[in-house]
Amino acid sequence: MLLRSLMLGCWLMLRPVLGWVLIVVGLIGMPMPIINGTIFLVLGVILVGKRNRLIRWSRVQLKLLLARWAALDTPVIGPLGRLARRSAQTISRQNRRMHWWFIARQARRRGALVERTRVDGG
Repeated sequence: MLLRSLMLGCWLMLRPVLGWVLIVVGLIGMPMPIINGTIFLVLGVILVGKRNRLIRWSRVQLKLLLARWAALDTPVIGPLGRLARRSAQTISRQNRRMHWWFIARQARRRGALVERTRVDGG
């Protein structure tokens, strides 16, 4: 029991460090043809967590940038900005729906577990 709590404490301390290392590797690997930086970025954000202040600030800034880009009237950049903004909105919507589905799935599993315990344990 002590070993398990010790390992959990180490993981909770090392998780954000590993996440930021993966984010840095992903940013370095983005312009390189050998390393696919996107994979490292996604894994790093997952490890750090989307509740991190810097990550939340970056997401807001990206959304504001896409809104400004979509508002431009230039022939090529404006339509590309609108396409990027619609894509970001679709990804955000799908992410929310997947999160709601996952929460509902966990609630159904907990309900089935409680029901099974009532039937078996009486």
